[in-house]
Amino acid sequence: METAKVTISAGPHDRHFVPIRTRIPVPQDARSAVVEPYVASPPKKGYIPAPAVVAQLGEREADGTADVTFILPYLARNAAATFQITFLPSPAEEKAILAPQPNGDIEVTISGTRLGRYHADDKWARPFLHPVMGPFGHSVTRGWPVEPRENESQDHHHHKSLWVAHGSVNGVDNWSEETGHGRQIQKQVLNCQSGPVFGMLETVNDWVDNSGKKVCEDRRKWRFWATPQGLRMFDLEVEFRATEGTVVFGDTKEGGIIAVRVATCMDVPRTGRITNADGGTNEPETWGKRSPWCDYSGLDEGGNEVGIALFNHPKSFRYPTYWHVRNYGLMTANPFGLSEFYGDKSRNGSHTLGAGETLVFAYRVYVHAGDVVGGQVADAFHGYINPPSVSVVA
Repeated sequence: METAKVTISAGPHDRHFVPIRTRIPVPQDARSAVVEPYVASPPKKGYIPAPAVVAQLGEREADGTADVTFILPYLARNAAATFQITFLPSPAEEKAILAPQPNGDIEVTISGTRLGRYHADDKWARPFLHPVMGPFGHSVTRGWPVEPRENESQDHHHHKSLWVAHGSVNGVDNWSEETGHGRQIQKQVLNCQSGPVFGMLETVNDWVDNSGKKVCEDRRKWRFWATPQGLRMFDLEVEFRATEGTVVFGDTKEGGIIAVRVATCMDVPRTGRITNADGGTNEPETWGKRSPWCDYSGLDEGGNEVGIALFNHPKSFRYPTYWHVRNYGLMTANPFGLSEFYGDKSRNGSHTLGAGETLVFAYRVYVHAGDVVGGQVADAFHGYINPPSVSVVA
Protein backbone atom coordinates (compact mmCIF):
# COMPACT_ATOMS: atom_id res chain seq x y z
CA MET A 1 0.00 0.00 0.00
CA GLU A 2 1.39 3.36 -1.01
CA THR A 3 1.59 6.15 1.54
CA ALA A 4 2.17 9.88 1.79
CA LYS A 5 2.95 12.13 4.73
CA VAL A 6 1.72 15.63 5.56
CA THR A 7 2.40 17.98 8.42
CA ILE A 8 -0.53 20.00 9.74
CA SER A 9 0.06 23.20 11.71
CA ALA A 10 -2.82 24.46 13.82
CA GLY A 11 -1.81 28.11 13.95
CA PRO A 12 -3.23 30.30 16.74
CA HIS A 13 -6.56 28.45 17.10
CA ASP A 14 -7.63 25.21 18.73
CA ARG A 15 -8.84 22.84 16.04
CA HIS A 16 -11.84 20.60 16.65
CA PHE A 17 -13.21 18.51 13.79
CA VAL A 18 -11.85 20.75 11.07
CA PRO A 19 -12.06 19.69 7.41
CA ILE A 20 -8.62 19.38 5.82
CA ARG A 21 -8.12 19.33 2.06
CA THR A 22 -4.79 18.95 0.34
CA ARG A 23 -3.81 18.11 -3.23
CA ILE A 24 -1.11 15.45 -3.46
CA PRO A 25 -0.05 12.63 -5.83
CA VAL A 26 -2.50 9.72 -5.55
CA PRO A 27 -1.96 6.17 -6.90
CA GLN A 28 -4.03 5.38 -9.95
CA ASP A 29 -5.83 2.45 -8.30
CA ALA A 30 -6.60 4.26 -5.02
CA ARG A 31 -10.28 4.55 -4.11
CA SER A 32 -9.97 5.78 -0.52
CA ALA A 33 -7.41 6.39 2.20
CA VAL A 34 -6.93 6.38 5.95
CA VAL A 35 -5.10 9.09 7.87
CA GLU A 36 -3.33 8.46 11.17
CA PRO A 37 -0.62 10.15 13.23
CA TYR A 38 2.87 9.29 12.02
CA VAL A 39 5.26 7.91 14.63
CA ALA A 40 8.84 7.82 13.30
CA SER A 41 10.27 5.54 16.02
CA PRO A 42 8.80 2.82 18.23
CA PRO A 43 6.34 4.53 20.58
CA LYS A 44 7.02 4.79 24.27
CA LYS A 45 5.38 2.37 26.66
CA GLY A 46 1.80 3.38 27.33
CA TYR A 47 1.50 5.37 24.11
CA ILE A 48 -2.10 5.37 22.85
CA PRO A 49 -2.32 6.42 19.21
CA ALA A 50 -5.08 8.70 18.01
CA PRO A 51 -7.67 6.84 15.95
CA ALA A 52 -7.30 6.78 12.18
CA VAL A 53 -9.82 8.74 10.11
CA VAL A 54 -11.08 8.11 6.60
CA ALA A 55 -10.13 10.35 3.70
CA GLN A 56 -12.22 11.02 0.60
CA LEU A 57 -10.42 11.23 -2.72
CA GLY A 58 -11.32 13.68 -5.45
CA GLU A 59 -11.01 13.07 -9.16
CA ARG A 60 -7.45 12.27 -10.19
CA GLU A 61 -5.98 14.88 -12.53
CA ALA A 62 -3.70 14.31 -15.53
CA ASP A 63 -0.64 15.08 -13.39
CA GLY A 64 -1.54 12.26 -11.00
CA THR A 65 -2.70 14.49 -8.15
CA ALA A 66 -6.08 14.59 -6.45
CA ASP A 67 -7.74 16.33 -3.55
CA VAL A 68 -7.53 14.32 -0.34
CA THR A 69 -10.13 15.45 2.19
CA PHE A 70 -10.57 14.35 5.80
CA ILE A 71 -11.75 15.73 9.12
CA LEU A 72 -9.05 16.44 11.70
CA PRO A 73 -10.50 15.53 15.12
CA TYR A 74 -8.24 17.76 17.22
CA LEU A 75 -5.04 19.77 17.17
CA ALA A 76 -4.12 22.26 19.90
CA ARG A 77 -3.32 25.85 19.02
CA ASN A 78 0.28 26.46 17.94
CA ALA A 79 0.84 22.71 17.65
CA ALA A 80 1.97 20.77 14.58
CA ALA A 81 1.70 17.06 13.84
CA THR A 82 2.67 14.75 11.01
CA PHE A 83 0.15 12.31 9.59
CA GLN A 84 0.53 9.32 7.31
CA ILE A 85 -1.99 8.83 4.53
CA THR A 86 -2.35 5.22 3.42
CA PHE A 87 -4.09 4.73 0.09
CA LEU A 88 -6.49 1.83 -0.32
CA PRO A 89 -7.82 0.12 -3.47
CA SER A 90 -11.35 -0.25 -2.12
CA PRO A 91 -13.90 2.52 -1.51
CA ALA A 92 -14.68 3.58 2.06
CA GLU A 93 -18.12 3.33 3.60
CA GLU A 94 -20.24 6.36 2.81
CA LYS A 95 -21.19 8.31 5.91
CA ALA A 96 -22.75 11.45 4.43
CA ILE A 97 -25.73 10.08 2.49
CA LEU A 98 -27.80 12.20 0.11
CA ALA A 99 -30.81 10.18 -0.99
CA PRO A 100 -33.06 11.57 -3.80
CA GLN A 101 -36.79 11.15 -3.18
CA PRO A 102 -39.53 10.56 -5.78
CA ASN A 103 -40.78 14.17 -5.48
CA GLY A 104 -37.31 15.65 -6.00
CA ASP A 105 -36.47 16.21 -2.34
CA ILE A 106 -33.09 15.09 -0.98
CA GLU A 107 -32.92 13.29 2.38
CA VAL A 108 -29.62 13.89 4.20
CA THR A 109 -28.27 11.51 6.83
CA ILE A 110 -24.92 11.52 8.62
CA SER A 111 -23.64 8.14 9.88
CA GLY A 112 -27.19 6.79 9.83
CA THR A 113 -28.69 9.74 11.73
CA ARG A 114 -31.03 12.18 10.04
CA LEU A 115 -29.76 15.71 9.44
CA GLY A 116 -32.72 16.94 7.41
CA ARG A 117 -34.42 17.06 4.04
CA TYR A 118 -33.84 19.52 1.21
CA HIS A 119 -37.33 20.34 -0.05
CA ALA A 120 -37.44 21.34 -3.72
CA ASP A 121 -40.99 20.34 -4.67
CA ASP A 122 -42.65 23.16 -6.64
CA LYS A 123 -45.57 23.19 -4.19
CA TRP A 124 -43.34 25.45 -2.09
CA ALA A 125 -42.48 29.04 -2.97
CA ARG A 126 -38.75 28.27 -2.77
CA PRO A 127 -36.43 25.42 -1.73
CA PHE A 128 -35.46 24.99 1.92
CA LEU A 129 -33.75 22.57 4.31
CA HIS A 130 -36.05 21.19 7.00
CA PRO A 131 -35.55 20.07 9.66
CA VAL A 132 -32.01 20.80 10.82
CA MET A 133 -31.38 18.19 13.48
CA GLY A 134 -29.17 19.08 16.42
CA PRO A 135 -26.68 17.03 18.43
CA PHE A 136 -29.29 15.53 20.78
CA GLY A 137 -31.82 14.41 18.18
CA HIS A 138 -34.05 17.50 18.25
CA SER A 139 -34.46 20.06 15.49
CA VAL A 140 -32.78 23.43 16.02
CA THR A 141 -35.18 25.00 13.50
CA ARG A 142 -38.91 25.61 13.74
CA GLY A 143 -41.27 22.95 12.40
CA TRP A 144 -44.22 25.21 11.51
CA PRO A 145 -45.59 25.47 8.86
CA VAL A 146 -43.94 22.38 7.32
CA GLU A 147 -44.25 19.91 10.21
CA PRO A 148 -45.85 21.77 13.13
CA ARG A 149 -44.86 20.81 16.66
CA GLU A 150 -46.56 21.60 19.96
CA ASN A 151 -46.13 25.04 21.52
CA GLU A 152 -44.57 26.60 18.42
CA SER A 153 -45.00 30.16 17.25
CA GLN A 154 -47.02 30.49 14.04
CA ASP A 155 -45.95 33.80 12.53
CA HIS A 156 -44.17 34.57 9.24
CA HIS A 157 -45.19 31.44 7.33
CA HIS A 158 -42.41 32.09 4.78
CA HIS A 159 -39.83 31.34 7.51
CA LYS A 160 -39.20 27.70 6.64
CA SER A 161 -36.31 26.36 8.70
CA LEU A 162 -33.23 27.26 6.58
CA TRP A 163 -33.51 28.88 3.17
CA VAL A 164 -32.23 31.43 0.60
CA ALA A 165 -34.29 34.51 -0.27
CA HIS A 166 -34.35 38.26 -0.91
CA GLY A 167 -37.24 40.70 -0.84
CA SER A 168 -36.37 42.85 -3.86
CA VAL A 169 -34.81 41.36 -7.01
CA ASN A 170 -35.66 43.68 -9.89
CA GLY A 171 -38.49 44.75 -7.64
CA VAL A 172 -39.79 41.20 -7.21
CA ASP A 173 -40.49 40.05 -3.66
CA ASN A 174 -38.74 36.68 -3.41
CA TRP A 175 -38.75 36.71 0.39
CA SER A 176 -42.36 36.70 1.60
CA GLU A 177 -45.35 34.71 0.42
CA GLU A 178 -47.74 37.64 0.30
CA THR A 179 -49.90 38.41 -2.75
CA GLY A 180 -47.76 38.87 -5.86
CA HIS A 181 -44.63 37.26 -4.44
CA GLY A 182 -41.96 35.69 -6.62
CA ARG A 183 -40.78 32.11 -6.59
CA GLN A 184 -37.59 30.08 -6.88
CA ILE A 185 -37.86 27.00 -9.08
CA GLN A 186 -35.24 24.29 -8.98
CA LYS A 187 -34.52 23.58 -12.65
CA GLN A 188 -31.62 21.15 -12.50
CA VAL A 189 -29.62 18.96 -10.15
CA LEU A 190 -26.03 19.13 -11.37
CA ASN A 191 -24.57 16.82 -8.73
CA CYS A 192 -25.94 14.71 -5.89
CA GLN A 193 -23.13 12.70 -4.36
CA SER A 194 -22.72 10.78 -1.11
CA GLY A 195 -19.31 10.11 0.41
CA PRO A 196 -17.31 8.89 3.41
CA VAL A 197 -16.29 12.43 4.47
CA PHE A 198 -18.83 14.70 2.79
CA GLY A 199 -21.81 14.66 0.48
CA MET A 200 -22.39 17.24 -2.27
CA LEU A 201 -25.53 18.73 -3.75
CA GLU A 202 -25.37 21.23 -6.63
CA THR A 203 -28.50 22.75 -8.14
CA VAL A 204 -29.61 25.45 -10.58
CA ASN A 205 -32.58 27.58 -9.51
CA ASP A 206 -34.61 30.11 -11.50
CA TRP A 207 -35.82 33.24 -9.69
CA VAL A 208 -39.12 34.22 -11.30
CA ASP A 209 -41.80 36.87 -10.80
CA ASN A 210 -45.45 36.22 -10.04
CA SER A 211 -46.21 35.57 -13.72
CA GLY A 212 -43.40 33.03 -14.04
CA LYS A 213 -41.03 35.33 -15.95
CA LYS A 214 -37.40 34.56 -15.14
CA VAL A 215 -35.44 37.36 -13.48
CA CYS A 216 -32.12 35.58 -12.84
CA GLU A 217 -30.76 32.27 -11.63
CA ASP A 218 -28.54 30.95 -8.90
CA ARG A 219 -26.28 27.95 -8.55
CA ARG A 220 -26.12 26.43 -5.07
CA LYS A 221 -23.42 24.13 -3.80
CA TRP A 222 -24.10 22.32 -0.54
CA ARG A 223 -21.40 20.27 1.21
CA PHE A 224 -22.58 18.17 4.16
CA TRP A 225 -19.75 17.02 6.45
CA ALA A 226 -19.68 13.60 8.15
CA THR A 227 -19.00 14.92 11.65
CA PRO A 228 -19.66 13.12 14.96
CA GLN A 229 -23.13 13.16 16.48
CA GLY A 230 -22.30 16.05 18.81
CA LEU A 231 -21.69 18.39 15.88
CA ARG A 232 -23.37 19.02 12.55
CA MET A 233 -21.74 21.16 9.89
CA PHE A 234 -22.46 22.00 6.28
CA ASP A 235 -21.39 24.63 3.76
CA LEU A 236 -23.46 26.59 1.25
CA GLU A 237 -22.21 28.63 -1.69
CA VAL A 238 -24.69 30.68 -3.72
CA GLU A 239 -23.67 32.16 -7.06
CA PHE A 240 -26.19 34.52 -8.66
CA ARG A 241 -26.07 34.82 -12.45
CA ALA A 242 -27.60 37.67 -14.41
CA THR A 243 -28.79 35.43 -17.24
CA GLU A 244 -31.74 37.60 -18.33
CA GLY A 245 -30.09 41.02 -18.29
CA THR A 246 -29.39 43.54 -15.52
CA VAL A 247 -30.39 42.48 -12.00
CA VAL A 248 -30.86 44.91 -9.12
CA PHE A 249 -30.78 43.54 -5.58
CA GLY A 250 -32.80 46.15 -3.73
CA ASP A 251 -32.11 47.78 -0.39
CA THR A 252 -34.46 46.06 2.07
CA LYS A 253 -34.12 44.34 5.41
CA GLU A 254 -36.49 41.66 4.15
CA GLY A 255 -34.04 39.04 3.00
CA GLY A 256 -31.29 36.62 3.81
CA ILE A 257 -28.95 34.97 1.33
CA ILE A 258 -28.87 32.42 4.08
CA ALA A 259 -31.75 32.55 6.55
CA VAL A 260 -32.71 30.49 9.61
CA ARG A 261 -35.77 30.40 11.86
CA VAL A 262 -34.72 28.68 15.06
CA ALA A 263 -36.92 26.34 17.06
CA THR A 264 -39.43 28.30 19.15
CA CYS A 265 -38.02 26.87 22.38
CA MET A 266 -34.67 28.48 21.45
CA ASP A 267 -35.85 32.02 20.77
CA VAL A 268 -34.81 34.83 23.12
CA PRO A 269 -38.14 35.25 24.98
CA ARG A 270 -37.83 31.61 26.05
CA THR A 271 -34.28 30.26 26.52
CA GLY A 272 -32.25 31.78 23.68
CA ARG A 273 -29.34 34.12 23.28
CA ILE A 274 -27.99 35.77 20.13
CA THR A 275 -24.24 36.45 19.99
CA ASN A 276 -22.07 37.91 17.25
CA ALA A 277 -18.30 37.97 16.74
CA ASP A 278 -17.96 41.33 18.55
CA GLY A 279 -19.75 40.03 21.65
CA GLY A 280 -23.00 41.78 20.79
CA THR A 281 -25.93 40.14 22.57
CA ASN A 282 -29.52 39.74 21.40
CA GLU A 283 -31.40 41.91 18.93
CA PRO A 284 -30.53 45.41 20.23
CA GLU A 285 -26.79 44.72 19.85
CA THR A 286 -26.79 42.49 16.74
CA TRP A 287 -29.59 43.59 14.40
CA GLY A 288 -28.25 45.55 11.43
CA LYS A 289 -24.67 45.13 12.62
CA ARG A 290 -21.77 43.80 10.51
CA SER A 291 -20.12 40.65 11.78
CA PRO A 292 -18.39 37.64 10.20
CA TRP A 293 -20.58 35.28 12.23
CA CYS A 294 -23.71 35.13 14.33
CA ASP A 295 -24.86 32.43 16.75
CA TYR A 296 -28.29 31.58 18.16
CA SER A 297 -28.19 29.30 21.20
CA GLY A 298 -30.83 28.01 23.62
CA LEU A 299 -32.47 24.88 24.98
CA ASP A 300 -33.81 22.32 22.52
CA GLU A 301 -37.07 20.42 23.07
CA GLY A 302 -35.22 17.94 25.30
CA GLY A 303 -33.84 20.69 27.53
CA ASN A 304 -30.30 20.41 26.14
CA GLU A 305 -28.26 23.54 25.46
CA VAL A 306 -27.53 23.77 21.73
CA GLY A 307 -26.88 26.39 19.10
CA ILE A 308 -26.72 27.13 15.41
CA ALA A 309 -24.11 29.53 14.04
CA LEU A 310 -23.80 31.03 10.56
CA PHE A 311 -20.28 31.83 9.33
CA ASN A 312 -19.69 34.23 6.44
CA HIS A 313 -16.71 33.54 4.16
CA PRO A 314 -14.48 36.47 3.07
CA LYS A 315 -15.04 35.70 -0.61
CA SER A 316 -18.66 36.76 -0.16
CA PHE A 317 -19.93 40.07 -1.49
CA ARG A 318 -19.80 42.79 1.21
CA TYR A 319 -18.01 40.63 3.75
CA PRO A 320 -18.52 40.80 6.65
CA THR A 321 -22.25 40.67 6.16
CA TYR A 322 -24.97 42.61 7.96
CA TRP A 323 -27.45 40.64 10.07
CA HIS A 324 -31.24 40.76 10.11
CA VAL A 325 -31.62 38.89 13.39
CA ARG A 326 -34.58 39.04 15.76
CA ASN A 327 -35.29 37.97 19.32
CA TYR A 328 -38.36 36.05 18.08
CA GLY A 329 -36.11 33.52 16.30
CA LEU A 330 -35.04 34.85 12.89
CA MET A 331 -31.36 35.01 11.87
CA THR A 332 -30.37 36.02 8.33
CA ALA A 333 -27.27 37.26 6.54
CA ASN A 334 -28.44 40.30 4.56
CA PRO A 335 -25.81 42.45 2.78
CA PHE A 336 -28.31 44.78 1.09
CA GLY A 337 -30.55 46.46 3.69
CA LEU A 338 -28.20 49.30 4.60
CA SER A 339 -30.70 52.17 4.66
CA GLU A 340 -32.81 50.34 7.23
CA PHE A 341 -29.88 48.98 9.22
CA TYR A 342 -28.35 52.44 9.58
CA GLY A 343 -31.69 54.24 9.77
CA ASP A 344 -30.41 56.55 7.04
CA LYS A 345 -32.14 56.79 3.65
CA SER A 346 -28.92 58.16 2.10
CA ARG A 347 -27.20 54.82 2.72
CA ASN A 348 -28.22 52.88 -0.38
CA GLY A 349 -27.43 49.20 -0.02
CA SER A 350 -28.78 48.09 -3.40
CA HIS A 351 -26.43 46.44 -5.90
CA THR A 352 -26.68 46.17 -9.67
CA LEU A 353 -25.43 43.09 -11.45
CA GLY A 354 -24.74 43.68 -15.13
CA ALA A 355 -25.94 41.25 -17.78
CA GLY A 356 -23.81 38.10 -17.67
CA GLU A 357 -22.17 39.00 -14.35
CA THR A 358 -22.11 36.86 -11.24
CA LEU A 359 -22.25 37.49 -7.49
CA VAL A 360 -20.96 34.97 -4.93
CA PHE A 361 -21.84 34.30 -1.30
CA ALA A 362 -20.45 31.52 0.90
CA TYR A 363 -21.42 30.34 4.38
CA ARG A 364 -20.89 27.53 6.86
CA VAL A 365 -23.68 26.33 9.14
CA TYR A 366 -22.34 25.08 12.46
CA VAL A 367 -24.78 23.22 14.74
CA HIS A 368 -23.26 22.59 18.15
CA ALA A 369 -23.85 21.39 21.69
CA GLY A 370 -23.53 24.03 24.41
CA ASP A 371 -23.71 27.79 24.13
CA VAL A 372 -21.47 30.02 22.01
CA VAL A 373 -18.54 29.43 24.40
CA GLY A 374 -19.06 25.74 25.07
CA GLY A 375 -19.63 25.14 21.38
CA GLN A 376 -16.24 26.77 20.60
CA VAL A 377 -17.90 28.86 17.90
CA ALA A 378 -15.09 31.41 17.54
CA ASP A 379 -12.45 28.72 16.93
CA ALA A 380 -14.80 26.88 14.58
CA PHE A 381 -15.22 30.04 12.52
CA HIS A 382 -11.46 30.20 11.99
CA GLY A 383 -11.55 26.54 10.98
CA TYR A 384 -13.69 27.75 8.09
CA ILE A 385 -11.90 30.91 6.96
CA ASN A 386 -8.37 30.23 8.30
CA PRO A 387 -7.92 26.45 8.16
CA PRO A 388 -4.74 24.79 9.41
CA SER A 389 -1.78 24.88 7.03
CA VAL A 390 -0.76 21.63 5.36
CA SER A 391 2.66 20.79 3.94
CA VAL A 392 3.77 17.63 2.20
CA VAL A 393 6.63 15.75 3.82
CA ALA A 394 9.16 14.58 1.24
